[in-house]
Amino acid sequence: MSKFLATFGLTYKNKIKTKAFMIFTVIVILLMILGANINKIVDLFDGGNDKIGVVTNNEQIYKTLKSQGSKLYDDASFKKVSDKKAHRLVKNEKLDRAYIIKIKDKNQLSAKILSRDTVSNEDKQKLKSVLTTMQTQIVAHDLKLSPQDLKQLQSHSAVDSEVITKHGKQSQLNASEKGFNMIIIYIGVMLMFFIILNYGNQVAMEIATEKTSRVIEMIITSVSPIKHLFAKVLGVVSVALTQILIFIVAGLICFFVFDIKKMLKGFKLEPNGLTLQIAIVGIISLILGILTYVFLAAILGSITARIEDISQTLMPMTLLSMIAFYIALYSLMQSETIFTKVASFIPFVSPFVMFVRASSPDVAIWEFILSFLLSIITIIILVWLAVRSYKDSILNFDQSFFKSMRRIFKKS
Repeated sequence: MSKFLATFGLTYKNKIKTKAFMIFTVIVILLMILGANINKIVDLFDGGNDKIGVVTNNEQIYKTLKSQGSKLYDDASFKKVSDKKAHRLVKNEKLDRAYIIKIKDKNQLSAKILSRDTVSNEDKQKLKSVLTTMQTQIVAHDLKLSPQDLKQLQSHSAVDSEVITKHGKQSQLNASEKGFNMIIIYIGVMLMFFIILNYGNQVAMEIATEKTSRVIEMIITSVSPIKHLFAKVLGVVSVALTQILIFIVAGLICFFVFDIKKMLKGFKLEPNGLTLQIAIVGIISLILGILTYVFLAAILGSITARIEDISQTLMPMTLLSMIAFYIALYSLMQSETIFTKVASFIPFVSPFVMFVRASSPDVAIWEFILSFLLSIITIIILVWLAVRSYKDSILNFDQSFFKSMRRIFKKS
């Protein structure tokens, strides 16, 4: 046991001190801090709050528009100006835009928007909605309607909705909540792909280097091949888990130190009831994915005859991870198709795809459990194959891939 711990400790310390580990960890943490402060960074280049000029001869219209300005733009400042001055200030970039509001016959309001850029239909619709409300109030005043009559006239019919999923769950996610889940999953899938591929390559390279440099001949005289294999693999897995833990802690610190809630509100993104499910399934999927690909890498590394061939030998693992990655990206938009559902139960692919499906309330608990169980069974099989390949191939330098695989399954 002491030899196992010594090998494990040496592998862990050497890996965690590497420049690659430190640089990648620092880059991800910096990206987290950057993401948590993206609203402040945008404000630096945005020139601050929007400045809007209002051209009107009616003081009441100006006051009403100013009081309802939040419906047009958040934190916008309004200033009453003349028509000529509005054109000059917008042209000289002193105003972001200007509203020229006129009252026609029968109290009909009309408006023109002055801007240096093309005005979107959404901005036109917002101003139209505010002016319609103001026009209704003016007409009601002329008709001598009471505030109660006006309130009743402006009242809307109540329309509610309820979404019932196949498993009886209720889903009331709006666009902001769905957008937040989409961003979390997209970032998570990208991070999962790089972590899995990185540590899988490390394990294969470590084993292939020891084997081809003849160092293994000295190692196995002091420690059994199985202990050495598990110490190496678990050492690398522990480094991966350490890195994940660092990311989680850094994420929590960013959440509590920086005003992330305000930032999300500004970008119209909202956490929701499925966010916790996504986080839990994501962490489990990441751990299962790391174990799956690390033991596959151990098999491929142990059958590598020359260090020059390691890239070619790792091609199957690279292709599998890329296929899983692209299926996950496809599933972001098509999370409940038959193809996606089937892929979420296929080993090597399921850690990526099931993580994506966690954003859907339609996924039953048994589907998560079954997918995880299939991944665990696959890991057990890969462990058995890794042990066989390591024992039978570590001192064999046959360059034939098929002979190496046939030897693994050959009875002792």
